[in-house]
Amino acid sequence: MRTLDFYIIYILAILPSILILYYIFKRDRFQEDKKEVIITFFLGSSTVLVLDLLIPLTEAFANSFFSGIAKDAFITYFRAATLEESVKMLVLYFYAYRLGNFNEPMDAIVFATAASVGFAAIENVEYVFSGETQNQAFNIAFIRAFSAVPLHALCGIIMGTFFGLAIFATKNNKRYLFLSLALPILIHGSYNFVLTLGMSILIYVLLIFLIIKSSNILNALNYDQSIRSKEEISKSYVINQDEIYFNLLQITGIIIVVVTTLEVFT
Repeated sequence: MRTLDFYIIYILAILPSILILYYIFKRDRFQEDKKEVIITFFLGSSTVLVLDLLIPLTEAFANSFFSGIAKDAFITYFRAATLEESVKMLVLYFYAYRLGNFNEPMDAIVFATAASVGFAAIENVEYVFSGETQNQAFNIAFIRAFSAVPLHALCGIIMGTFFGLAIFATKNNKRYLFLSLALPILIHGSYNFVLTLGMSILIYVLLIFLIIKSSNILNALNYDQSIRSKEEISKSYVINQDEIYFNLLQITGIIIVVVTTLEVFT
C-alpha cells in the first residue's frame, strides 16, 4: 500500500467519529470546553489498551465453558458489549463527571458520545486495516461508517441521556444510573448478536430506530436549554463509584445466567 493511500484510508477510518462528535458538540447550546471534549475523545480511544488485556481472557473463558449459540451470546453481550460500554462509562465517570463544566444533562451526552466515538475511531482503524487489499479497506471503511461507528455514537447518546438523568433528575436516580450502562450493553450486544445470526438488514432497522429516538432526545434537551436563563442546573444526586461497579456486576450476572441457560437447553 502506497504511503498516500495509507493516509487516505486512515483518515476515512477516523473521519466518521470526528464528524459525529462535531455534530453532537454543535447541538449543545451551552458548549463545553473543546479541550475537555478532545481529552474525553482520546481517553475513549485509550480504552482499547485495557480491552486488549481483557478480551483474550474473556475469549478463553467462552471457549472453555460455552459452545454454539450460548458462546455467540456470551461473545456478543459480554466480551464485546459489556466490556466496551463499561470502559466508556468509566471514562465518563472518572473524568468527565468530575469536571466543573459538567453541569447540565446535555453535558452527559456530549462527553459520553466523545468517549464512545473515541473508542470507535481506534476500533475502526483496526478493522479497516484488516483488509488484505486497498479496495477491501475502502469497502470496510464505507460500510462501518454507516453501521458500527454510528452504533457506538448512539449508544453514547443513550448512556449520556440516562447518566444525566441519574445526576439531575429529582427521583429514580439509581434506576437511571443502572439504565445508563444496561441499555447501551443491551443495544450493543443485540446489534452484534443479530450480525452473528446473519440478519444484517435488522441492524439498519435498529440504527434507524435509535437515530429517531436520539434525535427526539437532542431536540427535547435543546428546547430545555432554550427556555433556561442560565446553563448550570443543580445536581440532585451524587454518584458513588461503588454503584457503577455493582451495576456492572448485576449486568454480568444476568448475562452469565442467560448464557448458561442457553448452554444447558440448546
